Amino acid sequence: MVNQALKASRSGLSFSCGEEKRFMLFIEANRTALVLAPMEGVMDAPMRALIADLGGFDFGVSEFVRVGQSVITAKQILHEIPDLNGPVFGSAKLPLQLQLLGDSPELLAGTAIEACIAGARAIDINFGCPAPTILRRSGGASLLRNPKAITEIIRSVRDALPSVIPVSAKIRLGWEDPNDVDGIAQAVQEGGANWITIHARTKQEGYRPGVHWDAVARVRSRLSIPVVANGDLFTAEDVARCEAETGCTHFMIGRGILKNPFLAHDVRASRALHALREDIPLQLDDRLRISIERYAAITDDQAANAGFVPSRVKQWIRMVRDISDSVPHQVLTAVKKARTTSELLNLMHGS
Repeated sequence: MVNQALKASRSGLSFSCGEEKRFMLFIEANRTALVLAPMEGVMDAPMRALIADLGGFDFGVSEFVRVGQSVITAKQILHEIPDLNGPVFGSAKLPLQLQLLGDSPELLAGTAIEACIAGARAIDINFGCPAPTILRRSGGASLLRNPKAITEIIRSVRDALPSVIPVSAKIRLGWEDPNDVDGIAQAVQEGGANWITIHARTKQEGYRPGVHWDAVARVRSRLSIPVVANGDLFTAEDVARCEAETGCTHFMIGRGILKNPFLAHDVRASRALHALREDIPLQLDDRLRISIERYAAITDDQAANAGFVPSRVKQWIRMVRDISDSVPHQVLTAVKKARTTSELLNLMHGS
């Protein structure tokens, strides 16, 4: 039944030469790419709209769409990732790669086809999520212990899609031993992935400070596909150090963007890249305040729910405090006390 449905879906997925030429090249070997990481529970459509508005990233990767017992339809995908085809908050566009998570090659392939019908122009497969609920369902990082399964999944998705749609994988270094990354990365390449993103920690290390750039460097030197480096990239200096130690020129940034929403611009300036803004605040405190204000404006349509913005900003600031003590006192006070957007903004300005 699944194979029949897969063939039926794929028969309706084709692109003309003109359409193919308009497809974006997400990762190119000779061009640095700054990629916005998929942070489950925080980097949703409104937050991506803010980052798109601030600018600096080449593209982002969506939160994962969980593929469990059946193929996820195009309609369901658009419900979960409403900005897949363009902005639904604000007006700035951030090209978006859709991420899938699951352990069934056929169901993931079928869902990838549905994703392309929904408008996705690149697919990423999550083999790195360390969340216990995901691990209990044989998804995410649990597959790091089975490289053959990784190859089979990627090959199934790759074969189901037109070649113009890139397929990539996001992994960790291994379950416990960072040296396992060699076999895992080779499995990704053998499956036909166009590139690989490596979070430079094992599953067991979670998000504890410290990353293994040496392991990423070794993998990058051995693979023929591009490698995107990910992990503890909080400053432009961190990115420069990562490049020096790994040889990578593509970088995925996650938690660092919460602390400094203009971080991509800092990286671009340090590398003399294009797309810099002229109105970037110099002080980190000002950057965070301005970004929160802009977030409130972009999500104004949510104003019917008076607590939406304060609750999301509270979650945002909580994650920043996990990695830094640099949150301005007025912002902390505002987040603790505010119940509405107007209260939040007034308290941040000391009124």
